[in-house]
Amino acid sequence: MGELRSFLFPVFASAIDEGRVGIPAPRGARNVKPRIVIRLFDRLSVRGGDQELLQRSSKNARELLCYLIVGRRSSVPRESLAALIAGKHSVKKSKKALRQALWHLRRGLVIHGVKCVDRVLTFGDGWVQFTPDGNVRVDILEFEQAVDRSIGTEDGRSVDTKGLRDALEVYRGGLLQGWYQEWCLEERERLRQLYLRALDALIADCEFNHEVSAGVAYAGQALHADPARECTHRALMRLYCLAGDRASAIHQYERCKEALREELDVEPDGETRALEREIRAGKHPVAPAVRPPVPKWGSPRRNKF
Repeated sequence: MGELRSFLFPVFASAIDEGRVGIPAPRGARNVKPRIVIRLFDRLSVRGGDQELLQRSSKNARELLCYLIVGRRSSVPRESLAALIAGKHSVKKSKKALRQALWHLRRGLVIHGVKCVDRVLTFGDGWVQFTPDGNVRVDILEFEQAVDRSIGTEDGRSVDTKGLRDALEVYRGGLLQGWYQEWCLEERERLRQLYLRALDALIADCEFNHEVSAGVAYAGQALHADPARECTHRALMRLYCLAGDRASAIHQYERCKEALREELDVEPDGETRALEREIRAGKHPVAPAVRPPVPKWGSPRRNKF
């Protein structure tokens, strides 16, 4: 019996490793669903537990999933999805392309042999919608929710700086870098503006609290994303003045002029020129007595604080 046991154990273990024999799950563990993590910042990544999913799925399938995530607030008619991935092809070819893309999604969203497409998508009569369950994480959703929570009030004066720093950790780069579909470009810009608004809030908080080094670092991140962001150049000028570094403040004004000419072919606006004159005259700006509001959406020239 001992010899038989020693022979069977390695065979049984090998079968387990190859997936031909399963081990019963511990009591209470069968209903635990592996976490699905979907990342759209920078490059697309879909992980289920320890597996990378959709690696062999078609480009149309991956685009379909991302489009549904971006349009998650409402269901999308199948006709619209077919037109999205098939372009100007005939209706018949478009419907076929959609069926193939959905087939690839169903086949690709499988974790250790268990289908999980129903954990992320709902299929209705003529429509599809992204409806993640509670164990599905999506980076762009977490980022947007974190920023919204952290800039809590309508006037933008109540700011949770830790929440904003956490949000910045999620933003790993532009949405789906290398994708140039119109819907993707629009969402990429919207999220970029939200990222800049989070940085604006942190910069304003640093200025209010005389935290010059941190404020300069956040401003550097903002200018890396948008070199012609005039409100950020002004904030840097004020921060340098708070540190008593008048020369750096004036130099920042010159950098602002160069960036505006190169990016937008315009000159600094009146507010920026007035700030530069004050600094040259030795009238160094002081930190605001009241926390300034976070700028609303808008172009670099319209954002004010």
